[in-house]
Amino acid sequence: MRFEGFRVTNFRNVLDSGWIPANRITAFVGQNEAGKSNLFEALYCLNPIDDATYDLDEDWPVDKWDGRKEAKGKLVCQANFTLSTDDITALFDEAAVAVEESDDNEGGAGGAAAEKTFSLPSSVTVTLNRWYGYSTGFSIRGFTDGVLDDEKAKAWAKANVPKFVYIRDYEMSGAQIELDQLKQRLDNVGGQRHRLSHEDQTILIILDLANIDLNDFLKKGQSSEGRTVRSFDKRSASKYLTNQFANLWRQKEVEFDIEIDGPTLNIFAEDKAVGMPVRLHRRSTGFRWYVSFAWKFTHATGGDFKDCVLLLEEPGVHLHFTGQRDLLAVFDRLAEHNTILYTTHLASMVDLAHPERVRIIESRDNHVGVTQGIVSSQREPMAVIEQSLGLTGDQSGILSNRQVLIVEGGDDAVILHKLSGLLKAAGKEGLSDRVYLWPAHGASKTPMYAGFAIGQDWDAGVLLDTDEAGQKAKIKIDELYVSKLAEEKQRRFRTIMLGKASGSKKTDFAIEDLFPDKFYVDCVNATYGLAIKLDDLPVDGSDMVTKKVEWVLKSRYGHTELDKRRVMGEMWKQFDTWSTATDLPKDTASRAEKVFKTINGAFAEPASD
Repeated sequence: MRFEGFRVTNFRNVLDSGWIPANRITAFVGQNEAGKSNLFEALYCLNPIDDATYDLDEDWPVDKWDGRKEAKGKLVCQANFTLSTDDITALFDEAAVAVEESDDNEGGAGGAAAEKTFSLPSSVTVTLNRWYGYSTGFSIRGFTDGVLDDEKAKAWAKANVPKFVYIRDYEMSGAQIELDQLKQRLDNVGGQRHRLSHEDQTILIILDLANIDLNDFLKKGQSSEGRTVRSFDKRSASKYLTNQFANLWRQKEVEFDIEIDGPTLNIFAEDKAVGMPVRLHRRSTGFRWYVSFAWKFTHATGGDFKDCVLLLEEPGVHLHFTGQRDLLAVFDRLAEHNTILYTTHLASMVDLAHPERVRIIESRDNHVGVTQGIVSSQREPMAVIEQSLGLTGDQSGILSNRQVLIVEGGDDAVILHKLSGLLKAAGKEGLSDRVYLWPAHGASKTPMYAGFAIGQDWDAGVLLDTDEAGQKAKIKIDELYVSKLAEEKQRRFRTIMLGKASGSKKTDFAIEDLFPDKFYVDCVNATYGLAIKLDDLPVDGSDMVTKKVEWVLKSRYGHTELDKRRVMGEMWKQFDTWSTATDLPKDTASRAEKVFKTINGAFAEPASD
């Protein structure tokens, strides 16, 4: 079952969010107090993993206070889920209306009989609605009227629609806990966990994960035999928590040990590489954040890590940059079986390879406004996007007055600038002085840069390698942005494929293919200390020189990959020896000149397909 999106109305500073489409992973980017949390809280109450409801006294918009008396029955949130083929079949089997047995059809008359005379729909949607003063309603669209028993269908939807899991408070001190005092605090709030501190709630989660009953655990501690049994309980619990944490934390191997002395509980964490246990509260804030997130998520999904919609408030805020990158990788893994929505104001938590995941949260007349995409008219959310793209200071404003060509990386920019300078010095055509090269971080990231440039209405374009990654980037740029622009706007963005621009007959063509194969092979040999010959390069497969060389390195020399950065270092040494265009390797000048003529021509005239 796939979560398609949601809408929030009449909730705090959200008068009407409009429909917000959701991806498997969706990032809500915005400043503090813009309303990101309000969107998540309203959505969570729609189908929560734990009890949660709306409170008119707290949640009705303040600036509509005069309508509060008539607020009961007003819609707060709705969401859509689309069913898979298996879901549709399961729903039909559960809720199909029994049909009367015909004369020529002896046997059962229930769902199985109906199935013989009814073709299942290809598309079915479950819509959830919740209003002030009422529980969530479930409605199903896609089946012909009368095919399903309405009550059975709603019961199936209620039981099978993924639950929302809202994780916003991750902090966990890791300090020791007196279990008898914890029990007393729990009793004082009538067993309502949500009224306890987040620290207490997390400890109870740990006990739940370990399948430990707090009352039973304390009782066992009152006798020697009970304490012996309890020691086995905590060992089993420690092992379970270690295994669950390992599913989400890949930076290093860590083992947890729950230690109980009387009523006192301590949690130790031991890095396997070090072999010395350390009390959890001595570990870094970022590590404790990850522990809290991992165990809360484990608890919410029953240890299966699947079939829920995760709502995460500012995940990774305590993590180092590399930890945040790792967390995005965790999201990618979890998204195979879950939907993940998260808020952030961190540039490093915006995945440049997926601009389609971004929703910008704006404050419009003190109310929430949601923009799908990576361009906002407001400075605060745009600061996050600009920082993620490497723009600093007033650079964005400067580029808006230039013609901007996005290239796949810094190496592309260095090579093009070097070749352009030599060609211009020789009286040949180089890159126009008005065109600014803006390096992305690989082909997969160029759609993010393209979306920003198009959204800012820059006079811009993108230069892509003619390979699989470049073609995928071209398709995404067109689908997400260019195809949706008015014709006059389309003319201000160009997509240039490097192979065609250079006049090459190669099927695949990258920036390194501007040079003859021998030049690149010589640079590889100098880098790796090898003696690869042109005859060693494979004839079949990709005709890009980097792919050919990588095949030789893997198949003959046992390398796992071609380190392009190392080879580029050797190429730069060669660049330093070139003082005129005549120093360039054979055919390089002519290929490069064709590329620059293509680029300059594209920017001199309105862009075309």
